[in-house]
Amino acid sequence: MSAPSSKVNKNVLPAGFFQFMLYNRVILVVVQVIFNHLIPDHQSDGFQSPYKHFTVNSSMLDTVVEFTLGGFSRWDGQYFLHISTLGYTHENCLAFFPAYPILLRFPAICLSPFSRYKLSDWNTSLLSSLLINILSFVIAGKYLYLITVKLFGNPYFAFRTWKLFCFSPATIFFLAPYSESLFSALTFGGIYYCIEYKFLLASIFFSASILTRSNGLVNIGFLLFFVAKAAFQTKWKHLPVLIAEFLISVVITVVPFLCYQYYAFKLFCFHNPHNLPEVIHSHLVDGNFTVRGEKIPVWCDKSIPVSYSYIQSHYWNVGFLRYFEWKQVPNFLLAFPALLLVVLYALFYVRENFDIRFGSNPFKNGHSPVHPIFRRDAGVFAAHSIFLGLFTFFFAHVQISTRLIGSSCPAFYWIMCWLMDDKGKKSQGPKNRTSMEQLSLLREQDLSASGKCVRFYCFSYVVAGTAMFVNHLPWT
Repeated sequence: MSAPSSKVNKNVLPAGFFQFMLYNRVILVVVQVIFNHLIPDHQSDGFQSPYKHFTVNSSMLDTVVEFTLGGFSRWDGQYFLHISTLGYTHENCLAFFPAYPILLRFPAICLSPFSRYKLSDWNTSLLSSLLINILSFVIAGKYLYLITVKLFGNPYFAFRTWKLFCFSPATIFFLAPYSESLFSALTFGGIYYCIEYKFLLASIFFSASILTRSNGLVNIGFLLFFVAKAAFQTKWKHLPVLIAEFLISVVITVVPFLCYQYYAFKLFCFHNPHNLPEVIHSHLVDGNFTVRGEKIPVWCDKSIPVSYSYIQSHYWNVGFLRYFEWKQVPNFLLAFPALLLVVLYALFYVRENFDIRFGSNPFKNGHSPVHPIFRRDAGVFAAHSIFLGLFTFFFAHVQISTRLIGSSCPAFYWIMCWLMDDKGKKSQGPKNRTSMEQLSLLREQDLSASGKCVRFYCFSYVVAGTAMFVNHLPWT
């Protein structure tokens, strides 16, 4: 990739960076409140935690939190809040990795005076989720900006990439009690330290990402690529050291995943007393859930007792082509823009590198030189995004493509930025005194047709996604 100009300070963030991200989150919380109370809730068949059957008395503070943040506690958010307050009570919960629910408890400890006297554990966790998600989102935005400017040496392009991240089509999942914000911060942080060749530090970020979401395992590919790149750049002089560092990094990255699987095995594969409140236990039994410590799950008898793959297949029908049904066509349409963007990025990458490899003139037909995001060194990002896109299309619930790709793939934002940046601007980004007009995606002027499509895609998914999600409509 092109070396950044020596005049560019790659670690300087645009003025107003943090303020705008906080302002952006506050506005979206307000939008959520409006949609939640303006539109009647849909009666869905999604999981509803029995916790509220367990709590009888609610305070004025509970009422305030429910009124302002209650729209966020939908769909999988119910699972994360349930695990945070009650633990891994039944088998389905094991599909949700522990880092995020555990992290929700730390702010809850700080808010313990409210929890003890005024605020329920559930609403304490809900409030904690918002604080953690906003902090994680800001950190993720910082790392995405630094990754982009470090690789491509163009602060203007990095600035626009960051703006697109602030209005991501997956925005609602960065605010609701989902693990996407935390996962983005950890993944982008790990990628940044890989670029800096700080592999042990990167492995710590990636290990935490694996404890957050299962697709964190894919991040090992970044370690492999950048270790190989470091070896090539040093002409293999430090190969033994790099191999040792890579192996140690992989161990650091994978061990937490193995520890979680062992924890699940110990928790569910033996008859142990669960000490659950009777109201909670009765609700789970009535719902035909496999309560921990009672009925031994099928996966416990496997030669390699890994819970995750069995639970995804058994309870969520995840598997090759299982989602290819006529009734799922709306979900395929919902995922189509995100999948199209990563496919476009991969196709453009292959085309440009095919031309480069065979010595074609990049200036032929008046075209500009190859954009840095399509140069050969960006191959790991093309491979990462297309792998996740193909996996969600063929194996998973396809509608998760938007949040899966949007929370882990820098290339998703780069291709959108490239489509908006057809004029090839080379300015060094916003001036020191950055106004809200410069920061707002709505204020972008003279956009091409593709740029307007990108902007419409982002804003329509932010608005429609928020409206549908908070009212329990199918936006998952």
